[in-house]
Amino acid sequence: MTRKQTTKRLANALYSVSEHNNILDSVHRGLNTLNILVKTDSQFRVFIQSKRISGEDKTTILNNVMGDSGHPLVGELLSYIEGRQSSAILQDVTNLFNRLYKEGKNIISVKGTVASAISEDEKSSLKSSLDQILGKETDLSLDVDASLIGGIRLRIENTFLDATVWNQLQTLRAELLT
Repeated sequence: MTRKQTTKRLANALYSVSEHNNILDSVHRGLNTLNILVKTDSQFRVFIQSKRISGEDKTTILNNVMGDSGHPLVGELLSYIEGRQSSAILQDVTNLFNRLYKEGKNIISVKGTVASAISEDEKSSLKSSLDQILGKETDLSLDVDASLIGGIRLRIENTFLDATVWNQLQTLRAELLT
């Protein structure tokens, strides 16, 4: 079975079992925590990739180490992956699971870029406005880019909206040059 088929099968199975048992949120948190650990800690990555440690032992160790930060189903997932590509498979499974999770929970990803940092109140207000306009809960992340001068640039899934001063100046410049 190819890596793509394996990851799709594992992500779908994990999502189905989580949804059926009404534990989607805790599995989602545990899977993302594990994925971050594997990405950032080389010793943890070696543990995941090890062929010398059995799947059952990995599950037991992970469940003991992770405690409340993990979930037993995520530990079980590790018993099905091993070898050099296990961290890549875990990354792919996490990405697919996150996509299924967002679809199931009616969440849409919005990435924003602003010219200067905004307060938590302004961010909360922006999020609630986007929730209302889009009719979905938004997963909002904001970056700061001082070169924008002012305004905001949004990426909503694959749609780009640019209401920055920099973009308006570029549009004005193009109109004046033609």
